[in-house]
Amino acid sequence: MDEKMHAFWLCNIMGIGSRKIKSLLECFGSPEEVFLAKGEELLKVKNLREKDREHIVSSRNPEWIKKQYDSMRKKGIHFVYWQEKAYPEKLKRLNDAPYGLYYKGKLPGDATPCVAVVGARDASFEGKSLAGKFGYELAENGIQVISGMARGIDISAQRGVLRASRGRAYSVLGTGVDICYPRQHIEDFMMMQENGGVISEFPLKTPPLPYHFPMRNRLISAFSDGILVIEAGKGSGSLITAEQGLEQGKEIFVIPGNIMDPRYDGSNELLKNGAVLVTSIRDILDGLGLFFDRDVIERKKKSEVMLETAEKIVYAMLSLEPVHLAQIAEETGMELPHAMEILLSLQIKNLVQAIGNNYFMIKL
Repeated sequence: MDEKMHAFWLCNIMGIGSRKIKSLLECFGSPEEVFLAKGEELLKVKNLREKDREHIVSSRNPEWIKKQYDSMRKKGIHFVYWQEKAYPEKLKRLNDAPYGLYYKGKLPGDATPCVAVVGARDASFEGKSLAGKFGYELAENGIQVISGMARGIDISAQRGVLRASRGRAYSVLGTGVDICYPRQHIEDFMMMQENGGVISEFPLKTPPLPYHFPMRNRLISAFSDGILVIEAGKGSGSLITAEQGLEQGKEIFVIPGNIMDPRYDGSNELLKNGAVLVTSIRDILDGLGLFFDRDVIERKKKSEVMLETAEKIVYAMLSLEPVHLAQIAEETGMELPHAMEILLSLQIKNLVQAIGNNYFMIKL
């Protein structure tokens, strides 16, 4: 087995979570050395129970491990561990970062701004509408959005992102990435894999156990550059994410609410303690120190009125994130020469600009 296979094995031993993996690696140095360690050597690791040692020894079956890994890859699921370049840099800043991650789709880009959107599960219609609006506007400004795919605010924000051209929605799960929870979000779950990704530190087939959700909140916070809180009552899970964000040095953004409505008690408390009050997308962009074109959404609406049908199709899929000509042609169903012709027309109309070699974006 190679290094990656040993890392995969270590992350899939029954009863061995992040803390025990950390202890094992501190003691033995690498997953391979853990694999080779004798039973009596495992006694040196203080926080291992007898059952844990039994599970480590009994799981050392290279054929079974390779079979499990191959089965996972056939499902389109990726595994990345700490020593790989693909492991997110933002997570490495966590004291209790998971040694391995599973994901379908992609991981959030380290170089692209990312905002977490969190809030009440039993959100009001107004709260869900605001979440969708801000999710869409964040995406239109080239910002990745990450949440937990819970009902209410989380999923409303992610649906807003998925409505935007080039929108990138990510979800950190409290289950294995092969499980959609809650089940009614299956369509969103599938769309995120095409336009972002779903991520988990838990092995495949892990069910939605209650204590997993506070654990996943620290990853939502870690992936983000700022956290937008919408409708958080006292004691809500959203406040846990916000508190973890503060500990990690993240900017906290809050949409204010009625002081007589208990759904906003936690949100308003965050504002009293110094969170950024948000009434428009500009507040978030300013808070993150981003200097994107804040009027991009309105300008796109006005510009599309004067465009031909083919131009509208191409222009609608562009945003502030550069896209390659080949991808534009593929997603619009156009031949490359036709797509290039449309892009040149949009450039002449001062609506689109070329970036690098055959990359295009909305003109700033």
